[in-house]
Amino acid sequence: MASHADQGHDIGTPGLPWAADGVDDREAHQETISMRWRLWRNRQIASARFRSLMARLPLTRWIAQRKANQLFQLTAGFVHSQILSACVRFGILEHLIDRTLSTAQLAAACQLTHERMRLLLDQAGRLGLVVQPKPGLWMLDDAGAVVAADAGLRAMILHHDALYRDLTDPESLWRSEKPDTELRRYWAYVRGDAPNTVTAEQAAPYSLLMRESQAMFADCILASYDFGRHTALLDVGGGDGAFLMAVGRKHLNLDLALFDLPAVAVRAQVHLAETGLLTRSRIHSGDFATDPLPSGSDCVTLLRILCDHDDARVANILSNLHRHLAPGTTIVVAEAMDGPSEGARLAATYFGVYFLAMGSGRCRSADEIKELLAAAGFQKTQTIATTNPLLATLVTARR
Repeated sequence: MASHADQGHDIGTPGLPWAADGVDDREAHQETISMRWRLWRNRQIASARFRSLMARLPLTRWIAQRKANQLFQLTAGFVHSQILSACVRFGILEHLIDRTLSTAQLAAACQLTHERMRLLLDQAGRLGLVVQPKPGLWMLDDAGAVVAADAGLRAMILHHDALYRDLTDPESLWRSEKPDTELRRYWAYVRGDAPNTVTAEQAAPYSLLMRESQAMFADCILASYDFGRHTALLDVGGGDGAFLMAVGRKHLNLDLALFDLPAVAVRAQVHLAETGLLTRSRIHSGDFATDPLPSGSDCVTLLRILCDHDDARVANILSNLHRHLAPGTTIVVAEAMDGPSEGARLAATYFGVYFLAMGSGRCRSADEIKELLAAAGFQKTQTIATTNPLLATLVTARR
């Protein structure tokens, strides 16, 4: 009888574990027709002769070119991100809001030589950030107009410098040899077992970033779920109160409340006072995994909260919520989730690595979140698609 190795299986390779994700690998490696097709297909694609043939035939040339372009995008992705970062750092996109400028004008404004500015603008044009209506004259293209108009998006682009530094040694990162990453130091609440001890100084940078990056996210949530059906909203982990401000302005009769760590709750009180919403808002502080939650709200939101934490802490958070919320309370979980759509897949790819560098959390699917909610005792879980799956998917449940 032929061995597994003779049949092209890897399961006979010495030193490889026999179980992964709780599944017996011997059973998992039983070949299906689709697996055999994929193995054969991979052998063809790996062949330089086959790829050369595909590139020469008129009917298959476009496929070969598309695949080659996709592969090059993978290798050039960091270069693209740095072109975008340079445009943001020099303020090029903001300079072009509602006007056109020449290469010379932008060079003078950004204190670059004419030659370097022209090179950067050419690169930005290739990425769809700027466009040249006339030779030497520049204006915003679609992507550039979005970045120029959104301060939060620009803040996240600049924030990526810390992520990129954590990724410079990928082998150590993936082997967990770098526990003290920049992102872990930045997001102070993921360190240690006492989030309540986060100081005002530690909370300030990430709280400001979350507030600035909230606009598109809040718009996506408010366009996808009608909070007007509720009478009182409690935003758990609500940060500086950016979402509370957005939902409060849209639903004038909705009572508002916020719960976050003490150092963050102080910032929320100041921010909501500045925006005139403090008079209709209640601010509470504590650790949402262990401390009692305020009563009186028929809707509770967890916006970009569960994704920051590992499963054990998520279970504690949801159990604590279930313990203190009144029966019938609706819980709304909103965050980027894994899923079949292109936007969800992009989000899962990005956030999967981001949370790895952060040292806490993961990008879950809607089904995984529903399972965690059900395990904590919540009922009637439901997935709600949003207007932008790249930013968020919603999962709702009832206490």
